[in-house]
Amino acid sequence: MTKSRSLKVGVERCINCGHKWIDYSQAREFCFMCGRKNVSETLSLTDIKNAINSLRNEDKQYLDKHTKRASVLKQRYRETADLYLTRAKDIYSKIKPYYTNGDTSDRIIDQLILSFRLFSEVGLQKSAATCAYMIAAGYAQRGIEKEIQFIEDLADLIASRQWFIRLDAKDWETAINLHVGEKAMATISTDPALLQTMMQIALWHFYRARNYYFEKHSTSLVERIQFDIDQTTKLLSSYTRGLSEIEAAKITAASNETRGSEIRKGLEALGNSVGYGLESLGKHIERFGGSLNRALQGASGLLSASIGHSALTLSSAVGRPNKFLRESAVDIGRMISASAQSIPPDLAKPINDLGIKVAKSTAQKGAIRKVISTDVFQNITNAVLPDTQEAIGSLNYLDQPSEKVPNSLMDTLVTEGMDSVLQQVEKRKTYSPNY
Repeated sequence: MTKSRSLKVGVERCINCGHKWIDYSQAREFCFMCGRKNVSETLSLTDIKNAINSLRNEDKQYLDKHTKRASVLKQRYRETADLYLTRAKDIYSKIKPYYTNGDTSDRIIDQLILSFRLFSEVGLQKSAATCAYMIAAGYAQRGIEKEIQFIEDLADLIASRQWFIRLDAKDWETAINLHVGEKAMATISTDPALLQTMMQIALWHFYRARNYYFEKHSTSLVERIQFDIDQTTKLLSSYTRGLSEIEAAKITAASNETRGSEIRKGLEALGNSVGYGLESLGKHIERFGGSLNRALQGASGLLSASIGHSALTLSSAVGRPNKFLRESAVDIGRMISASAQSIPPDLAKPINDLGIKVAKSTAQKGAIRKVISTDVFQNITNAVLPDTQEAIGSLNYLDQPSEKVPNSLMDTLVTEGMDSVLQQVEKRKTYSPNY
């Protein structure tokens, strides 16, 4: 996960002209309307929720007391939620046609992640889960269509698996494990050490996939994976043997170099025994050569120390990310899990069953696109915009008098999300003749 995707998302406002927008924190250095750089701090729905919860702890009946602070928070929440939903709707409506046509570039995935975070914070968990499935499938498509030459080329498939793990989609997760094994097994490289590592990665993922399908009694997939395991094991043995031969050759070369050094020393001793004149000349040459050698060794030592220090600093930065990024990644993981739990079982099962189709397909271009074009996948993606529009309309009820919309509506909005609010509004319409 890149740093930009882990930043805070919220509303920023131009202090000069009052223009508001939704974006990552400090992503815009100036207002696009007036060009000024006086921008307020990022305010998210989570910040407002925390303020409301803090007020609730001070006075549990604050919603029944029309205090100024409660009214301001309620109005601020409605305005911010409206901006969230409007921005998410605009983004989703623009990128969905590109995604449907197979565009899974960084630009499309990044915008889907932003839409997911906006839907999740507002409480439209069904729409958020839909975006999460689209993101995971997009990463899978990119990973399957990529030729693997380095370990980093597996990043898209690993990212896809992480999203499916959070979505609790076991069939999808195992299908991605299978494809990771196939792609790692087909690595294109002349480096035996890299090939050995990739074969080990392939075997690990193959074993996990085989164990899962064995428990599911899927005989055809188990036999197919077992064949891949046998072939990968042979390749691993071959690459390991080749790497051992290379190491043995290096040891032999080092031994020959040592012998050559001993012969050189013997010849030097013979040269020193030649006459006084040659010995004096040899001393001058040796003194000059020794000074030059020490100078070169000193420069080489300084350069090696500098490179070593830079490498250590870089590895430390990559291996131990700062606390902010770790916490942000954990927050996004919680959002994905919360979205997955809100999907009805009758809707989640058909989507998760698509993972079997992905597993049975070979690692070739278009494998995921066929799944994306199925009716099951299209039905959930087409439902996002109507649900968002309905949620935007329901926000207007928060400004209605209390006899039409109970004060507990805001409390439900904060604690349970927009889905529960929509249900309460619909009930109010059905059972109240004066509504």
